Amino acid sequence: MYVGRIVVIGRTGGRAWAGYRVSSRSFPNRKAKVRRDSVLVSPVDPKDLEKNPYIAYNCIRIAGKAAVVANGTHADMIGEKITDGTKPLEAIAFSLTAYGHERDELDTPRIAGVVMKGRGWLGIARKDEIRVREFDLSGDGGFMVATYEKTEFEEVSLRGGSAGEIAKGAFDLEYEKPVCSAAAFDDSGDGDGDGCSCFRLAAYNPATG
Repeated sequence: MYVGRIVVIGRTGGRAWAGYRVSSRSFPNRKAKVRRDSVLVSPVDPKDLEKNPYIAYNCIRIAGKAAVVANGTHADMIGEKITDGTKPLEAIAFSLTAYGHERDELDTPRIAGVVMKGRGWLGIARKDEIRVREFDLSGDGGFMVATYEKTEFEEVSLRGGSAGEIAKGAFDLEYEKPVCSAAAFDDSGDGDGDGCSCFRLAAYNPATG
């Protein structure tokens, strides 16, 4: 089954995490790169941007105590809103409403997720609807949403004890056309505390491992 881009959120051993996977039929030559407090997805050949402007963006962005994950530039807006004090659910809803679905030939939905402490949020903006939901991440496990086929919020079997393991696990999900993946993992050791979360970032590109 081809599901396109995938956003996953979850928690393992009291540590929150967020993951992202690029699956693509049209633009498979892309890579993920960690850049300080974000992970950038971009084409190997910059000329591909002339064909489709949607294929380069920050797929993960850290915003204080929260990690934001998304399939487009709305990740930056969500992160900025959270940094300014907006609640994650409202930040996702506002940003998805502002951007709407992608104006490509497939009307590709925009998807997003946020994790902060023991809570998580997922959102999707399709051509005909916008939905956002909050999740209790008190136990181990995860939830996902994708751009095609898997557009409902559902549980996903993904575990890992580091950003690298979550990124690899997201890449290995049994859906077609995986390209690259990335993850943020709360390595603060105090996922429920009031202190500042310390998210570690990782990117997985199969050509380099």
